[in-house]
Amino acid sequence: MNRFAFRLGTVFLVCLLVVLFTVGAADASFTYTVRNGDTLYHIANKFGVTVSGIKSASGLQGNLIYVGQRLTIPGGTSSSEGTRYTVVKGDTLYLISQRFGVSVESIRNANDLRNNTIYPGQVLNIPGGSSRQSIAVSRDFSRSDLDLLARAVYAEARGETYEGQVAVAAVILNRLKHPDFPKTIRGIIYQPGAFSCVTDGQINMAPNATAYKAVQDAINGWDPTSGAIYYWNPDTATSKWVWSRPITVRIGSHVFAK
Repeated sequence: MNRFAFRLGTVFLVCLLVVLFTVGAADASFTYTVRNGDTLYHIANKFGVTVSGIKSASGLQGNLIYVGQRLTIPGGTSSSEGTRYTVVKGDTLYLISQRFGVSVESIRNANDLRNNTIYPGQVLNIPGGSSRQSIAVSRDFSRSDLDLLARAVYAEARGETYEGQVAVAAVILNRLKHPDFPKTIRGIIYQPGAFSCVTDGQINMAPNATAYKAVQDAINGWDPTSGAIYYWNPDTATSKWVWSRPITVRIGSHVFAK
C-alpha cells in the first residue's frame, strides 16, 4: 500500500467514526411531553441532564414551558429503558416504587420476584425508572424520614402546585440546617405547634407518589423558597410576628419567609 492510499484510508476511517458517533449521540436523545406541574428544572433532574441542554436541544429561548409541549431531551435516559437500583438498609419495594414512580407489581415482574422480600445489596431493575438522583435519596435519609417528609408534604400542600409541594419540603429541610430548630426530620415536624397537620391528625394520611417526588426534588437541591424556614396562609395568618419575617416568595396559597 502506497502512502497516498494509506492516508486516504485513514481519512475514510476517521470520517466513518465521526458519522457513527454523531448517529449514536442523536439516538441518545428522545422526546418528552410536558405534564402538569413540570418545570425545566424538574425535567432536567428527572433525566439527569442540564436545563441549558434541554433548552438548546428544544430551541427554547427562556424557561417557560406548557402542558403538552414536546421537548427534546439530549443524551438522557428514556424512562422506557429503565434503570438499575441497589437496595439499601430500610428499603421496601413500596418505598422504591414511590421514589421511581412505578408500581410494586412492575418491579416484581421485572425482577422475577415471587414476593416482596428484598435485601441490602440486591440489584433491582426498575422498569420505567430514570431518576438517577432518586437513588441517592435513601443513602442520605432513612426510610422513616422519607415517609414522614412525604406525609407532611401531602398533608400540608396536596392542594398546591407541584412547585408548592416541593417548597414545603424545602422549608423542612432548611430548618434541619438552621440552629434554631431540632436536628432531625421527626423533631422538626413534631415540634409543638410547628405544623397544623400534626395537630389535626392529617400527618397520618397516606401520601401519594407526587408527595414522594416533591420530597426527592427538595432533597436533590430544588428550593423554590430561596432558603425560607417559615410559610403560612396569608388569608388566615394573624400573627404580627410571622408577618414581620422577611418574605422570600409567594407560591400558591402560601407565603414563604426567612
